Amino acid sequence: MTALDIRPLGPNIGAEVYGIDLAHELPDETIAAIRAAWLEHLVLFFPGQSLTPETQLAFATRFGTTTEAHPVEKSKADNEKIHAIDSIKDRTDFWHTDVTFMAEPPSASMLYAVQLPPVGGDTMWTSTRAAYERLAKPLQRFCTELTAIHYSEYYAQVVASGGGQSWNGKPVTEMPPVEHPVVRIHPETERPNLFVNPGFTVGIKDFPAAQGHAFLKVLYDHMIRPEFVCVTGGPRERSPSGTTAPRCTTASSTTAKTAGSCTA
Repeated sequence: MTALDIRPLGPNIGAEVYGIDLAHELPDETIAAIRAAWLEHLVLFFPGQSLTPETQLAFATRFGTTTEAHPVEKSKADNEKIHAIDSIKDRTDFWHTDVTFMAEPPSASMLYAVQLPPVGGDTMWTSTRAAYERLAKPLQRFCTELTAIHYSEYYAQVVASGGGQSWNGKPVTEMPPVEHPVVRIHPETERPNLFVNPGFTVGIKDFPAAQGHAFLKVLYDHMIRPEFVCVTGGPRERSPSGTTAPRCTTASSTTAKTAGSCTA
């Protein structure tokens, strides 16, 4: 088994992993060690990797069944599992958790940086697990009783005009609002986390709109406290790197002076 050099980036989220080449087939014991580190640190960074879309996908499949790249955004022409992201046109400089506007969002996202700018272009990640754990106990109990509404008006319009792709093997022909609990329990760690995000959570079920938005803002302001956040990963070497993050996190990109690109 390859020994992993895991370097935490903070007390609540993020770690860099060295001493491993993701382009090669890894033994089950190494994958298990990566998964354990992932569940502990929530976001893992693998600096200095050299991956093709094929090797990226091969690594991703070791952690579960892979979905289509995106239910609306077009995938690479030669691989429906890979979404090429160009920050010139795809910059998502707002906090979000990927694809929560679907009834079955993915359990994680796996990114590979192809080109990075010399300055900026980082992604910030926040631990919604730590955020939940630091809520006052009465607020924790209140949140567990709530259901949130998730929706993307923009993507719904694209789908309505015939621009939907596929998701879980089925064509996406409509995109109504969906419901998710405000607090979800991770099936492996059994630890709760907040499951709301400013990008795609549009309200709280049975709340008047203004009250729902006000309560969500309380959660959002709490979720992005500095102690819950990490930024991309450690030293700013500009070599390609991989990132894997589960749905116990939400992310936002910072504004880059020069565009970068990655695949997911």
